[in-house]
Amino acid sequence: MSRPRPPLSLKRRFLPIWNRSHRAAWRVGEYLGAIRHGRFGRCDVCGRFGPWLYRRRLVSSKLQELWELTPKLAEALARKESLDCIYCGAKLRARRLSRVLLDLYPVGRPPAPSPSIADWVRKPESQSLRVAEINLIEGLHACLSELSTLAFSDFDPDGSRAGVRSEDLTRLTYPDASFDLVVTSETLEHVPDLRKALKEIHRVLAPGGRHVFTVPVLPGVPKTFARMALRPDGALERSHREIRHPGGDVGYPVFTEFGADFPGLLEQAGFEVAVAFGPVSDDDLAQVYVCRKPQ
Repeated sequence: MSRPRPPLSLKRRFLPIWNRSHRAAWRVGEYLGAIRHGRFGRCDVCGRFGPWLYRRRLVSSKLQELWELTPKLAEALARKESLDCIYCGAKLRARRLSRVLLDLYPVGRPPAPSPSIADWVRKPESQSLRVAEINLIEGLHACLSELSTLAFSDFDPDGSRAGVRSEDLTRLTYPDASFDLVVTSETLEHVPDLRKALKEIHRVLAPGGRHVFTVPVLPGVPKTFARMALRPDGALERSHREIRHPGGDVGYPVFTEFGADFPGLLEQAGFEVAVAFGPVSDDDLAQVYVCRKPQ
């Protein structure tokens, strides 16, 4: 004899409670993990001291399978994409990017690195910088939006978000030498033509300007290669196994897989290159790249 199914109204009533309970349990576990492993510190974005929440579940089993990540690399990737500040939500990669910005652009008299981006954006020297944030950087965007000079855009192929500027990195609409600083994070891998994107970033930077950014680079990949290309008719042409971020088979397609030769490609594009928090390793995938356009 089959068991009677609960009324649909009961399911609708208790499902949100069930989901909230799961989220609460995850959050308790994240806090306990921060305490157990000593994941505390001062956030370079908001400046507040607190625990950093690690979320291993952000790297799905499908992404791990398709990208052929070892368990150690999957954990390192999860650290890069989490270790969230409990106050502003900035991930490890956003905090590291912020640390580099604070060191590159000291403020005050005498000039010195600010304790946080939240403090840095209020300084006159920062307010005078012409900054472009191309595609929203979670945790960091809220602070950068305090810059009166910020040019923010978020790529939207459908043009469905009213009031949000959309820029294609291979065809930027900004004039030459428009910016002193361009910041991006986990964006270049999703651009169909990497060389065009680098050429465009170089073009819109003023002499001496910088592009400060993060991209996913795995150890053991010697040469940068294209996973797929975008044909003139808009179809995807695959030359390697297709990967999408963040879900492996769900999300934005990855066009470029970066290798150890990536800094050399940046130099070929006309930049002076430095890598912070490097080199890439099995334990640390959260590098920050600094490309400077020569004077």
